Formats: sequence, structure tokens, C-alpha cells
Amino acid sequence: MGELIRIDILAHADFSGRLRKTKHCPGYAAFATLADGLRGENPEGTVLLDAGDEFSVNHWGGLPVVEALNLLKTDAMTLGNHEFDRGKEFLERCVAHADFPVLCANILEKAAGDFVRGTKPWVMLEKAGVKIGVLGLTTEYTPYMVTAPSFAPYEARSAVEACRRFIPEMREAGAQITLALSHFPFYIGGDGCISGELYDVLTVIPPVDVFVGGHIPGDYADAVMGTAVLKGGFSGKSLPHARLWFDPQKNAVVKKECFLHHTDRDAAAKDIYRAYEQRVTSPFDAFFSEALAVADEKWTLRLSAETKLGNFLADCMREGAGVEIAYMNATSAGGYIEPGPVTAQDIVSVMGFNDPIHTSKISGSRLYRLFELVYEPERFGNNAGLLYSGVVVYADHTRPGGQKILGITLRDGTPVEPGREYTIATSEYMAFGGNDTSLVANGLAWTNTGVRIHDAIFAYLRKYGRMHVSPEQRMHEIGKPENDNAPF
Repeated sequence: MGELIRIDILAHADFSGRLRKTKHCPGYAAFATLADGLRGENPEGTVLLDAGDEFSVNHWGGLPVVEALNLLKTDAMTLGNHEFDRGKEFLERCVAHADFPVLCANILEKAAGDFVRGTKPWVMLEKAGVKIGVLGLTTEYTPYMVTAPSFAPYEARSAVEACRRFIPEMREAGAQITLALSHFPFYIGGDGCISGELYDVLTVIPPVDVFVGGHIPGDYADAVMGTAVLKGGFSGKSLPHARLWFDPQKNAVVKKECFLHHTDRDAAAKDIYRAYEQRVTSPFDAFFSEALAVADEKWTLRLSAETKLGNFLADCMREGAGVEIAYMNATSAGGYIEPGPVTAQDIVSVMGFNDPIHTSKISGSRLYRLFELVYEPERFGNNAGLLYSGVVVYADHTRPGGQKILGITLRDGTPVEPGREYTIATSEYMAFGGNDTSLVANGLAWTNTGVRIHDAIFAYLRKYGRMHVSPEQRMHEIGKPENDNAPF
């Protein structure tokens, strides 16, 4: 055996534009310094990859995030579902601003019948004299995770078919190492085994040396069926790492090692990255620092169970819209509020999206259908539950899908009547059928209130001065929801 060549793959997902250091995330400077330091250990043989969900951020917008990735010398990126949130023009402008190749093999423009403008399905990189083929893939669930008008120009196609076409194509073009850079979720079981979209694809495609995932939290770095599988980096908190040892004589990877690095938020950051973070984020310091109210206890959100924080967010929407009932997808929120002053930064950190609130009228029967949809096992596995206000729901999870909701009442115990109409509010995303709820949402006549979710929360806090929530238990359950993949 001749001398082996070391190739280091650093891959992160879902940084989500979290450039500013907060109690919830380490900030761009700390994360970039970590990545730079690891690359410095093997400068000629390191690849830095981004698995998507970067551009569609509040406050500073997409181009400063792209510039941050340029400054970090990113080697390639794949599109995440949130890259499509703000429409075709925004996406194309961000892609055009990137100094690195942006990849997506399985989402195409309908009109052109071609790849998203400015992207390519795969790219050939060369590090330490070794050719590395990188294929970009985006979750096939994207159409259900983006507002319908924003995704209308595109269609999601089979990721498996893309892999079966392009992995051999990369090999034929000379790739000595192959890598799938995906925005695919996967779930980590108590036994360490994985399941979900990434695993389902991995088991039926030509072999790759590395498969990168993303989309949902949960750090992972390990070998699965001989492939190094990586997922992490959410808000810059971690950086997964695969070290490959390539044998030039065998023209193959002969050893794989997997690591997971955690960002030290207090480590000395490089001046170039600290200066960039400050330049982009400091104009918003006064906004983020405003104390809106006081919290008496810690509230933590869970995606698949009722929490005070989830109820509070829904209460803010209901009061802000002036309706009887409000709901939103639980996956729009996360994290915690600690005791003490509650700032705008705290709220923005736990409620990551700032859609306009939409209102409508909904019949009692359609409201029942909404909750039945949410708790169907496959849909719940992909989306978890709802945050809601104004109603109390009784569910039996031991019953078959479509028959789980035993009853719904208003807050005072009055049963929801199938034939009566109720005023309702939700986010723009959910009004357009987000999280695969179009069977209900598309049948309603929605009105944009012009009030955004953050503004409703801020107004609620300023009005009451304390974090408080109406005391009723909103979900009464028999058993546990089927297919609960919630990472927190």
C-alpha cells in the first residue's frame, strides 16, 4: 500500500442566517473560526460544504448570508426547502451572488424543464489531487414546506432517480470520491440507528462515500452501510466531519472516520469574521435589545406536545388577529424563554418565521378535519403537531388515522358545532396549505391582515408586561401520537 491521501469533509446545514451571537446560537464569527481552524489542519485536502436553508432570513436578508458563506470559502452548497420561501427572483439573486457552486439535482423549473437557474446537479471538486464528485439533493417534501405561490414555478422530482443517474455520471467523469450533499431529514433512534428520507434513499442508490443530511435538528456523524453519514450545524452550533483516507493505487477510499465538533461560543474569533458579523448585525442591536416583558419561569417548546411556550405564541396570534381560534405549525418555533427580561431577540429566536397573519372563517366540521389531518401518522411524522389557541382538543391516538379526534370544545367547554362557522387565524405559510394541510386550508377564503407574527407577539408582551398564557389544558390525549419523530 502506498501513501494514503487524507481528505476532510466538513459539512453543515441549517445555519439559517444566524449571524448574530445570542444566548441561543454562537454567531457567525465563532462558527467560521471553528471551520477555518479545522480546514487549516489540512488546507489542501479539506472540503467545506453547506447542506442548505441559508438565504430566507429576517432582518438582514439573503445576500449578506451569501457573502458570509463566500468569506468562509464554501466549496459547494445544496438548496434547502427554505431557499424557495421568498420566490423565484429572490432565489436566483442569491444563487447568482454565490462564489461557490449551488447544487440541486431533483427540483426543476416547470417552464424551462431544467434545473433551477444558476444551479447544477453536481460539481467536480479537486482536493490534494483527488477528484471529488458532489451531488446536490433537496427533500422531496419541499412542495409541502413552502408557500404554494413561492414554489409554483418548480416541481420536486425523485431523488432516487437523480442519484441513479448522476452518481454513475460523476464516476464516469472521473470522480474518485462521491458525495451526496442533501437537505434530507433523518431520525436517530434510541439505539443509534437512523430512519427517514436520507436512509430510505441511501439504501437503494449506487454507493457513495459520504451522505450529508439536514432539515431537522439532531447532530450525527457515523458510518451507515459503509457510508459516512453526517448531519449538524444548526444555527452554527456544530460542524460534522468525515475524514477519508484515499489510496491512489486502489483508486478508492480505504478508511472513513467520523467526528462531530461543537462551536465554542466563547473562543477568540478571527478578526475578519468578527468584523463581518458586527458590520451586518450591529445596526439591529437596539431592536434586538429592547426588553418587552418579564418571564417568571423557563418555558421550553416541544414540537409534539403541548407547552406553555407554544400556547403563548398561539395566544399572541389569536389576540393580534382578533379571532376566536388561531393555529400555526409547531415546526415554525423552537427553543426556550428563560426567567427575567424578555427581549425582542428572545422572541425572534424562538419564533423564527415572521409571516403575515391571515384570517378566515372555518366550519366546525372543517376544524375537526384539520386536526385529523395533522395526526395522521405519516403527516405527523413529517411535521409534528400544531400550536393553537381558542379550543380544547380530545384525541385518542390508539384509533386509526382519520378517527382520532374525539371532540373539540371552545375554551369555556362549549362543544364546537360542525355546522357553525368560527373566525380563525394562521400564518401565511399555513394559509397556503403548509405542512401538507392544503385539504383544509385551500377551501377557506383567507384575508391578509397585514400584521406580522412578531409584531403580534411584541404587542401582546407590551400590553401585559409579563409572559403569561391562558391556563386551560388544550390537548387531552389517550396514548401518544404515532410516528413521533420530533427532535425536541
